[in-house]
Amino acid sequence: MPCKDAAWACLLNRLATVSSSTLACPKVKGPARQGPPQTEGNDDMTDLPKGSISRRQALSLAAGAATLATLGGDGASALPLDKVLSAKKLRAGINPTLPPFGVFNAQNQIDGFDADIARELARQMKIELEIVQVGSPDRIPFLQADRIDIVLGAITRTVERALVIDYTVPLHTQSVVVLTKDGGTSVPIAKPADLNNPQVKLVQVRGTVGIPWIQANAPQAQVTLLDNYPDTFRALQQGRADAMVDVLESIVIPMRNVQGVKWKVLDEVLGSTWVGIGVQKGNTTLRDVLNVVLFEMHRSGFVAKTWEKWFGVPMKTPVPVNPMF
Repeated sequence: MPCKDAAWACLLNRLATVSSSTLACPKVKGPARQGPPQTEGNDDMTDLPKGSISRRQALSLAAGAATLATLGGDGASALPLDKVLSAKKLRAGINPTLPPFGVFNAQNQIDGFDADIARELARQMKIELEIVQVGSPDRIPFLQADRIDIVLGAITRTVERALVIDYTVPLHTQSVVVLTKDGGTSVPIAKPADLNNPQVKLVQVRGTVGIPWIQANAPQAQVTLLDNYPDTFRALQQGRADAMVDVLESIVIPMRNVQGVKWKVLDEVLGSTWVGIGVQKGNTTLRDVLNVVLFEMHRSGFVAKTWEKWFGVPMKTPVPVNPMF
């Protein structure tokens, strides 16, 4: 018997015996309930305590029965969306230090690709949008602490993250590519395999995704590791490096900011990751609505147009429009 059905049956039995009789409800067998573990004394309703109940307790149980009837048994999963709709407000966590996903505009307000996406989500849900500033380290804790309803900011879908948050269908992708220059390199670089050459000088930001790829596919290349993107692009600009391997979306803005260099991104994508919108673990009601809205935003071309608005180029690996989610 499902957990919520056992609790319902137990509640009805208790209401039917509002005398001094003693009744113990059966322990529930079946899948564990989602959410934080229940401690003794919590109103879990899966193992009500033994003993008689008073008239006041009976009225309390009746109120609980009405709530169960309204919510269809276990109402916990319905509350997150209900809260959003009742408040008529969607709280979106956006990192303004991750351009062009999030930036501060001339009015010192958070703007960018993520902000435009969040505005359209709220518009289609017919509710207001509240943008909450988050950083990379605290964006998931904000979600878990119920300080935001959704979180954006290029949150790549990984198994580790999926253990603590839920994802919508993909909003966009991230593509690992080779960035080089159109001329002025140690050797001609026309394809990724050309990097595996002792004469090639690569420069990388420490800890970025390109390093494992280089170790596996271009072990003969010379590699210099630097601490940040400005220093990396300065090395490329000054001829101290020929190319780098990185996520295209991370290097679009630095490419624009460095003048006097004819940049060239090789066509071949070395790897792609999928990025969804994060919601609180178990918040399936809100996630399901967001999935429908995102499908319509992809189908209408809104996501693609917004991407080009902020990145200046089409999404390297487009998200397929798939109604099966």
